[in-house]
Amino acid sequence: MKKGIYLAVAICALSILAVGCGSKPPSSSPVQGSDPAATAPEPVVNPNEENEESQEIEVFYADDQLLQLEQRTKTITFEDESDKYSQTYSALQNSDQPELIPLWNNIDLLSAHFDQGKLTLDVHIPDEARLGAGGETLALDALRETFFQFDEVTSIELLVDGNATESLMGHVELEHPLTRK
Repeated sequence: MKKGIYLAVAICALSILAVGCGSKPPSSSPVQGSDPAATAPEPVVNPNEENEESQEIEVFYADDQLLQLEQRTKTITFEDESDKYSQTYSALQNSDQPELIPLWNNIDLLSAHFDQGKLTLDVHIPDEARLGAGGETLALDALRETFFQFDEVTSIELLVDGNATESLMGHVELEHPLTRK
């Protein structure tokens, strides 16, 4: 009985995500064949914009069955460190490949602040963005994997509407702060 409920929730979540996937333009194209063990290269100055830097990063999405994370390489462009983390979050929200599900697609980033190794992300989660327990676990893992690739990030304080909540979406306990595993 519980398996049927979980399957129904997963199908609903996939349907909601599939509808929402077309609502935002993709931020950049993924590069195939990335090495999961490789670290992100140092930022380089974009020759087109003097104040902008670009950097290849690894971004994590769910497979089309919501069973595991898939890694893709994307290039972000940013003006400063705060913008780097906002652009990284934006990359988590969009996948250029229909078979990959961006678990943070409809979750709005209210603010990103970095101070002495601690990255604070404040998000707003509308009802249509809520996932089941499996999806919530994958979303937190995708966030961890994506942001902990930056050596300077030692912890992530994830807030929901400015509050340190017990759970992101009501299923999985949320540590404060999230730390490297």
